[in-house]
Amino acid sequence: MLKRQQVLVAMSDSDGRSALASTLAAKGIEAVLASTVQETRTILNREPVAVVFCQNKLEDGAFSDLLGESSKAKIPVVVCSPSYEPGIYMDAMSKGAFDFIAFPYAQREVEWILSCALPRAAIAAGAA
Repeated sequence: MLKRQQVLVAMSDSDGRSALASTLAAKGIEAVLASTVQETRTILNREPVAVVFCQNKLEDGAFSDLLGESSKAKIPVVVCSPSYEPGIYMDAMSKGAFDFIAFPYAQREVEWILSCALPRAAIAAGAA
């Protein structure tokens, strides 16, 4: 079971990572930060996270490199992109992403995604 609400923010874009971490902090949610696929995998193996926000491309890979591991753990993955491009959206959703969000983040959009993803994560954690 999740002891605290932690959201993993995996982004190589430091401005996007900081903006999302600030939005989460304003909601009382702890952000765990990563900038590569390798860092993200390490965190997923040691930290109980409820949701992953992952930039579509990281320095050493992409969101799709993490979807298999996240889906086994039943952690919702939200793919983040520097712009809304239908092709990236369709790719993310067809590969099993929970949702998609484009920069700049609207606080209400992040709140909506969390309101849907956090209960799902809590149910999955309770079943584990």
